[in-house]
Amino acid sequence: MRAPEKTRFSWGALFHDPIQLFGAASFVLLVVLAIAPLKDHFSEWRRYQQQYVQMIHIRRDSVKLMRNFRPGIHQIWIPKAGVVDRCETCHLGLEESSLGDVKTEPFGSHPPIPHQLTEFGCVVCHLGQGVATTVTGAHDSTKEPDEPLLPARYMEASCGQCHHSPLMGTPTLNQGRALLAGYGCLRCHTVNLPDGSTMTPTDDPPPLTHIAEKTSRQWIYAWLKDPQSWSAAATMPNFLLSDAEARDISAFLIANSAPQPDSGSPPAPTPAVDSSAASAAQIAAGQALYGESFCASCHAMQNAAGNVVGGNLGPELTGIGSKVKPQWLKSWLSDPHVYDPKTLMPHFRWTSQQLTPLMDFLESQTNSSFTANVHLDPATPGQIAHGRQLVNEYGCAECHAIRGVSKPDNFAPDLSRIGSKPLAQIVFVAGMAHTLPAYLTAKLQHPREFVPGLRMPQYTFTPAQVDALATALLALTDRSFTMPRKWQLATPTPSNYRPAGQAGKLMADLNCQTCHRINGNGGDIAPDLSAEGSSVQRQWLDNFLKNPNTIRPTLIRRMPKFNLSDPERAILTDYIMTVYQIPQIDRDSMPDSGYPQALVEQGKEIFYSKYACQSCHMVNPNTDRGYIGPVLTTVGSRLTAAWIYAWLKDPQALRPGAIEPNRNMSDADARALTAFLMAQKGSGKEANQ
Repeated sequence: MRAPEKTRFSWGALFHDPIQLFGAASFVLLVVLAIAPLKDHFSEWRRYQQQYVQMIHIRRDSVKLMRNFRPGIHQIWIPKAGVVDRCETCHLGLEESSLGDVKTEPFGSHPPIPHQLTEFGCVVCHLGQGVATTVTGAHDSTKEPDEPLLPARYMEASCGQCHHSPLMGTPTLNQGRALLAGYGCLRCHTVNLPDGSTMTPTDDPPPLTHIAEKTSRQWIYAWLKDPQSWSAAATMPNFLLSDAEARDISAFLIANSAPQPDSGSPPAPTPAVDSSAASAAQIAAGQALYGESFCASCHAMQNAAGNVVGGNLGPELTGIGSKVKPQWLKSWLSDPHVYDPKTLMPHFRWTSQQLTPLMDFLESQTNSSFTANVHLDPATPGQIAHGRQLVNEYGCAECHAIRGVSKPDNFAPDLSRIGSKPLAQIVFVAGMAHTLPAYLTAKLQHPREFVPGLRMPQYTFTPAQVDALATALLALTDRSFTMPRKWQLATPTPSNYRPAGQAGKLMADLNCQTCHRINGNGGDIAPDLSAEGSSVQRQWLDNFLKNPNTIRPTLIRRMPKFNLSDPERAILTDYIMTVYQIPQIDRDSMPDSGYPQALVEQGKEIFYSKYACQSCHMVNPNTDRGYIGPVLTTVGSRLTAAWIYAWLKDPQALRPGAIEPNRNMSDADARALTAFLMAQKGSGKEANQ
């Protein structure tokens, strides 16, 4: 009998009548019903629960742990966030603080966090498939729209889904957002946040409108070829231009440059001194002025040891003498706002006698090798036209103001939801892991490897910076836009406060808000001035504006000396003392001197013994070693007694985030300590020191 015939015979023997058919179907159903509970009995999650029970039975706190243990599948449902979370089915010890010493997964306790597990679940932060009850299904799936677990190195990205402002405890996320804003990323890419705000760039690209007045075509060519060869700290990326492209762009920028406006009344030139000895003396004098003006607070420069030291708020000045033309440098130092009205650099009131040695010093900082191999023929009309085309193709006007070139729209992809980019839309390079973090990391390191002809430039980010940027990008998810409203912590509305009147014009000329925040607007590298009129004494403020001294010796940045005239200082002092006051401080409520000596001595004992304030502050520089807080040797001539008293009672009430601890000081202690501090007038002869 052939096989088909045997099959028909067997089928007919078993199912030739309804009774036999019913019996066979019942048997199959019985087998299925038997397999289902058997499979559940040997399920992966049940095995983990059995191992957990075995582990806690041998612990000292086994009674408490067994009382808290619940067998079966655990589930957290957060409908407003669209989350079903069964992770705790296997991760049974998450809320048991006593299991902090357990290293065996998945039974250890969760590190302390300011959130409740039952409110947020696990997948909101860790991603993964919350409905799964197997390790592979919960952790590793990469099928759309599933999300594999977020690698631990990018964990802070989850915080960024709700927290859209800098957050204490997420340094990597904060750094990534700062890099996005400071390296030009946001000038090409748009990042809209769930609270309706848009991330804004913080970098300060110079205008190219008058570039021919500033530098040479040869320097522009070398810079375009490799910005980092001029300065390793340059934020402009490398566009990997060909020689011809750099040649034509430099030709267009020079040809398109407009004459620099007249600066008005530049300082009269001082006679040049030809002798080499005098020139060396001039350079030394200029270097001294550079230091006295604290230019290094914003600008870095290579020192004699070959180390680049200084701030990063302005461009590095190593080799500046080979970059800029002398007449432009003179105009810039006389008043930088003439060349660039939006520059962050303040207007120093240098005299002609100061300008000459300062220029000599800066012009002596040369780097002739940068353009040594650059040899350009005169530009042709065709090269200039091609340069304009390249400027448009590379989106140069996204960062720089260029005469006759409009800022392009939608030049680069929107990144508002890049953290949820579907894997099906990603072109992976051969050998790369097919995950979103791997794609973002590789794209940041080698962007041109993905798509031929891509215009994204090459950055020189360190591995730590790449991780920080990837963390910031992974925070930009679809889920961040659908989070429950109570979870969303909106970005504070930015302030556009500007001082008014004559003082406002003067403070704008000095760019005070580049460093100082006032009423919510400004920088954060110098003290907030919103309450300066309530905190300082008028005479000290006037003296400080005339010759800024060091209050915090450990800080690298210093307040520059602006060479203000007496009328200008009076305008600023009057305005600050009158306008920048806060209602909780009545500066006339306590005297600034005349405290009984007994009270001063009591305050001294409190300062040195009870609270050990000398651990952070110096009163007597001969014996105290506190370098963390401000020097208090002259605090009695600087601050008002009312401010000191209120500060001692509650520092954070006056300046949120102040590192000064709140000691819940009694009124008596605060008054005695205020008397001691107000006695510190800076003569160095006080017996109380």
